[in-house]
Amino acid sequence: GRQRFNDQTFFGLGPVLPFTLPIASDFEYAYATQANASIERQLTRDISISATYLTVNSRHLPRPIDVNAPRTDLQIENFRRFAGRDPLNTTEAIAFALPTMRATTDPFFGMFGATIAPGQLFTAAGRPFAAIIPGIIAAPFDPVSRTADQTRRVITPAIANFFRPTAPNYFLAFAASRGAVTQAVLDSQLAGTLRTPGLLSPFGSVNAQSSSGSSNYNAGTLEVKKRFSNNFQFLGSYTFSKSIDDSSDLQTLLLPQDNFNFNAERSLSLFDQRHRFVFSGVLQAPDSFRSSNSFVKRVLADFIIAPIFEISSGRPFNILSNQDTNNDQSSQTDRPSVTADGTLCIPGNVGCTPLITNNMFSTGNLGRNSGITEMFQQLDLRVARNIRFGERFRLEVIAEGFNLFNRFNQAAASPFITDVNAFNERTDDGRYRSRPTAAFDARQFQFGLRLNF
Repeated sequence: GRQRFNDQTFFGLGPVLPFTLPIASDFEYAYATQANASIERQLTRDISISATYLTVNSRHLPRPIDVNAPRTDLQIENFRRFAGRDPLNTTEAIAFALPTMRATTDPFFGMFGATIAPGQLFTAAGRPFAAIIPGIIAAPFDPVSRTADQTRRVITPAIANFFRPTAPNYFLAFAASRGAVTQAVLDSQLAGTLRTPGLLSPFGSVNAQSSSGSSNYNAGTLEVKKRFSNNFQFLGSYTFSKSIDDSSDLQTLLLPQDNFNFNAERSLSLFDQRHRFVFSGVLQAPDSFRSSNSFVKRVLADFIIAPIFEISSGRPFNILSNQDTNNDQSSQTDRPSVTADGTLCIPGNVGCTPLITNNMFSTGNLGRNSGITEMFQQLDLRVARNIRFGERFRLEVIAEGFNLFNRFNQAAASPFITDVNAFNERTDDGRYRSRPTAAFDARQFQFGLRLNF
């Protein structure tokens, strides 16, 4: 059988707690509205032309939001209280821990290494502190006035659960103190820190499924077709379309780069394809060829040729930095920034977006789905011939070829900034190319026989 999960007896999994996927209380099922208008005109007895406009608007599309995303402004301020300066990188802001042992020789107090007790003084990051809960909470100490500033207490970031809104990581505090620091003990000393008490929660990320996504698709299609007559028919169509949404990227599990800025996710859809042209036709040898006196015509009799040619635009892909640049404890959604010359860079690096913007760790300013694959071109051909055996039997010999010119058609590209910069190619409208990672099928042939009777 199954055991019911009890968060009051959960022993914890260290500094990083597991995530959960709840459903938002105001979740609504998605719906779409569609409208189209068409006009068709007959040009000749066998040829017609038509124009069609299609629009599809979807609302309440599902997408997750981490309602327990870390407050990076508090991470930064907590580090400032600890080190007296801004962090040099995102890791520094959350990786430090208050010591439980004094240094062998303390530069301020001249004490030898020993376990730090509550109220005792120690030095960390070159600054004096008074221990509140050793290894967990401390207060900056002023050697001149000989007082500790209890309004600017520092807390170990992992114990603070990296300043997620729900609660500190009570499990880690209990384990690190060998059972001495319970929830009640920790809560009693949080005043003066940037961490507030909360529920005893066993979760880190809480990716609630919301229904705030939306999409918009508009397309215009021009089509010319000829019905079968005079031994041939054809259909040619051109589509100009654009699809925009804010939640179609399964590569990042639909999660946004910044849980506090969903508007930055609105962009071209992954399946957006601006131009698409397809031509198909069927050409059949006239019946008169079978009884012709011409040897060439008799050889060509009963042949059917059917080509399909397609050329279409590439599709967008999302470009990722593969680093947790905004320190939300997830590296799968972060995008890079763009320098003045179009080169992509990691926020915080020299010449790029500053590490900290508006007292928060910066997010990349590159829009979602700013990459694009190469255009698609392919010619397929079907050739068939009927071999007749009297009046009742007919054997159809079929040969089909796909991608006859064996063109490399890119199906996917590497989304990572290193590959994009190394590829160093952009389109005229500023979109980025990248190293191909997948391709559509190479040239293929297949043959068949079909007996009709």
